Amino acid sequence: AAINTLISVIRKGAQGEDAETRFVSLRDKFEPALSDAGRRREIAKPRSALQQAGRNPQTGKWVGDKWGGKYLRAPNIYHHILAAYGDKLVRLGDIATVRLGVMTGANAFFYLRRDRIAEWAIEDEFLAPVMTSPKESRSIIVDPATLPYRIFLCHKDKADLKGTGALSYIEWAETQGYHLGRSVASRRRWWDLGKRELAQLAIGYLIDTTARTFFVKSGLYFGDNFQTIESGAVSLIQLGAVVNSTISQLMFNVEGRANFGGGLMKIQTYEIRNLSFVDPAFLGGIDEAPLHSADWNVLHPSPERRMIDDVVFDALGLTQGERDAVYEAVTALVSGRKRRARSV
Repeated sequence: AAINTLISVIRKGAQGEDAETRFVSLRDKFEPALSDAGRRREIAKPRSALQQAGRNPQTGKWVGDKWGGKYLRAPNIYHHILAAYGDKLVRLGDIATVRLGVMTGANAFFYLRRDRIAEWAIEDEFLAPVMTSPKESRSIIVDPATLPYRIFLCHKDKADLKGTGALSYIEWAETQGYHLGRSVASRRRWWDLGKRELAQLAIGYLIDTTARTFFVKSGLYFGDNFQTIESGAVSLIQLGAVVNSTISQLMFNVEGRANFGGGLMKIQTYEIRNLSFVDPAFLGGIDEAPLHSADWNVLHPSPERRMIDDVVFDALGLTQGERDAVYEAVTALVSGRKRRARSV
């Protein structure tokens, strides 16, 4: 079968908060793994711990947890890091605001290439650089001037736009029916996206081989293919280095949803908020130069990636053996995800 098999064994009976659920992952064929404890891994968790992990820390509501990723698929080094270095990890939602990028409701209208801008002579005051896809930047640090699209940002009524290219463009769009779309029709001015702060960090929510979190020192608008990360509590260049490190790739691959076409992994806004990363407060100074590199593939760590990794590993105090285990685990998780997709 082209799917992973999970067997749930459920027994009827009243149990207390300390009753344990055992998660057993087989590391060999079924019968040998049953008879040899060395060919399987068992993790026991009390009910109280599972309930606490599955609740939203802000609201207390049940949102569920990634049992399959954490307790069946996660490599041993993941659990070791949580146990040995958990005091140096921090939940991202506790130090930053994570939210979906700009939802336009009509991308074809709001995202403009230079030829469309020139065609309607749209004024610069109604335009700003926008990143709509991770493919638009090869490096972690983004240069807004190189991006192919500008986003249309107009907060004025038509009466105040008389004689402008922006008004001509809006009126043309109405002849094409853009204003009738369900997502834009409820706005007071259908062409007005409202005001939103620029973001310096953003991560694509669909991840192929490597989860890349982009950094823009001057700030940028990001489309809804991204989750933006904003914080006034920590250095964003340090946070960007942490989230791009290989140890964070481990967290993404353990808790992401790896059931999309082509081996793609998806991670939602609330899931990113709940991920634990190395606390940027433990990092020293960050050299931005490696983040300009276009060579960021987690399966083939470049010297630039290793430079960032070493800063994060040093902050935790990992041994060389633990560092090697992180690289091996991430390679196995990503390669396995891509291999399963090819076998379907």
